[in-house]
Amino acid sequence: MIAIIFGSFIPMLLLGVPIALCLVLMTIFVYVDIGDPRLFLQIPQRMFTSTENMLLLAIPFFIMAGEIMNRAGITDRLMTLSSSLVGWIRGGLAHTNIVSSMFFAGITGSAVSDTVAVGSIMVPAMKKNGYGEDYSAAVTAASSVIGPIIPPSIPMLIYASVMNVSIAGLFLGGMVPGILVALALMVTAYLVAVRKGYGERAPFVGVVRLIIAFIQGAPALLLPVIIMGGILGGFFSPTQASAVAVMYGLAIGFLFYRKLKLSDLVPILSHTVKATAMIMFLMACAKTFSWLVTYFNLVEHVTIAFVSLTENKLVFLLLVNVIYLVIGMFLDMGFAIIVLGPLLAPIAYKYGVDPIHFGLITCTNLTIGLATPPFGLVLFAACGVSKVSLSRISRAILPFIAAELVVLLLITYLPVLTMYFPRLFGYA
Repeated sequence: MIAIIFGSFIPMLLLGVPIALCLVLMTIFVYVDIGDPRLFLQIPQRMFTSTENMLLLAIPFFIMAGEIMNRAGITDRLMTLSSSLVGWIRGGLAHTNIVSSMFFAGITGSAVSDTVAVGSIMVPAMKKNGYGEDYSAAVTAASSVIGPIIPPSIPMLIYASVMNVSIAGLFLGGMVPGILVALALMVTAYLVAVRKGYGERAPFVGVVRLIIAFIQGAPALLLPVIIMGGILGGFFSPTQASAVAVMYGLAIGFLFYRKLKLSDLVPILSHTVKATAMIMFLMACAKTFSWLVTYFNLVEHVTIAFVSLTENKLVFLLLVNVIYLVIGMFLDMGFAIIVLGPLLAPIAYKYGVDPIHFGLITCTNLTIGLATPPFGLVLFAACGVSKVSLSRISRAILPFIAAELVVLLLITYLPVLTMYFPRLFGYA
């Protein structure tokens, strides 16, 4: 069975067959080898039942909320607020880029959306002010990975639905890692700016301008507060929170910022449908593979393999991180969560790792993979925004990837960083 999986999946992947179809075709090949025609009835059945989880309804709503906020004129205001906060530090535009990504993370939950929204404004501005174009694109790509870590987070929604873990617990646990990643990137940006002479230190804009910038950006920044406050306060579920986010986005887009038009709703809905269809189809196809995991008892075999290597939890977590980092360099994040999560999480539980903690390690690690050469998705998005070659961005982003890996090790081996707030609110 292992030979069939690798002998069919890897060649199809190299030929450019979409990952979702690779999973279904690989499953069909295994069914043919088993020789029981009744198994083929499970493919449409499992694909359909995999999308019945009510939590998955939050995915299109959060995607739509992010699109609404992107088109509602918040980009310039959040950039102004970020610049007022950190623009006076050496390498100010790089810090503005990073903090802007952190603000957008609480709105879109998508790394690619953050790359496009922030990069389309910040990369030209950084080039104009003497920053290297490869460095500008690298900062944008590296900081955009904060998007899926700080809530709301689409990858966390996928993980919660697949592994039956509290989404509120994951959202709470993701706040500290997201902030730590931003701080690590800012330290790296400062060191690079000093070494290369980027961005002379500018004067602080003053308290008055900072307050004005905060007031202008406050309606957008209230969105994650409303989401988390509503969930933790028991006013609505995570799925209902996503719908509230859409209504709030429409309200401030039409009534407060007044940048949103009725004609914008068509492209917003179009993007939402396409993005949702892609995620849901991948989950449906991955569900067919999950039957193979159960049928051939792969979890037990992998557990035995890990235990034979080490009985130490710390070494196990290191091995898992290495596996995730390698997988994240080449494969889609959603695919990795859907396939590897059910395989590795039960093993982690046997080592005594908390389900929420392991979920946050998974999501953070695979998020870093989005910006890791050679095939990180946000790298390609940054190439499109900056018109810089992939090889140049890949070299420039390495110091930032190193900083993110340091944060990954911290949240892996210091569980208090991710588990304090989930435990405080009773989710762990």
